[in-house]
Amino acid sequence: MPRIELIPEVLYQPNDPYHWEIDNLPLKNIITRQNLINLALDDVLEEMRDAIGTAGSVANRLNQSIEQDGSLKATAIDATLHNIEDHTDGSAFVRMSSAQSAKVDLVADEATDLALRINSDGSSLLTFDSGTVKIEPTSTITPSIEAPDILKFHMTFPASAAHQHNYGKTPVHVNLVTPDYINYKVNSVASAYIDESLRIVINGVRIFEDDSVYIPGPLVDDPWTLIAFTSDSTNGTFELSTAITDDDIIKVDYDISLV
Repeated sequence: MPRIELIPEVLYQPNDPYHWEIDNLPLKNIITRQNLINLALDDVLEEMRDAIGTAGSVANRLNQSIEQDGSLKATAIDATLHNIEDHTDGSAFVRMSSAQSAKVDLVADEATDLALRINSDGSSLLTFDSGTVKIEPTSTITPSIEAPDILKFHMTFPASAAHQHNYGKTPVHVNLVTPDYINYKVNSVASAYIDESLRIVINGVRIFEDDSVYIPGPLVDDPWTLIAFTSDSTNGTFELSTAITDDDIIKVDYDISLV
């Protein structure tokens, strides 16, 4: 403030034609009020100086964020902690990282489908990416749902799997009059048997369809014979690759479907 205390006070002196003590009282009161006003102004000026900061003036600071009409400047709002990193999660809203946002972008609008990919036979893939995936029962498996989100599969024994086992049976020659010891029926009526269920044992050694094996002869000194067989499950027959003899012991196992 102006150093008004340095300005000489104009007061009546003892030699003046006045009562200098009494007539000076109003002037002294005015001087005291001026000093109090100046002290209050000093306080205001100090606060204003403190508010200036590095902007040069309080007006410069205010102009950074306030319009002439007193409204907030949009540019000032955008520049003030407007980065999502400067915010904290609330009760109804949460922040999201860039990686999380990228994952959300991969989700189609109003997506409700669940895509399933099934390797059905080991070589090809079946993909369900739209519509409804239906789970239906089969003759052996029945699905069931338990609340709220449990899917179970129950295995049952299908009627189509019912069959009869036949073990250690002696096969019958296809031609009983002139047997060739190569072509046989599994029984006298050539019952159709389940495919791949036929097992043949000659002189105690099992032979196979896909590979030849050596079987011993009926006697100890007899030579061994390399032999295999070919099955015909539909007609209930089979054929040996090499003829055996009447002394060889041949037995068969097979399964017959009951359906």
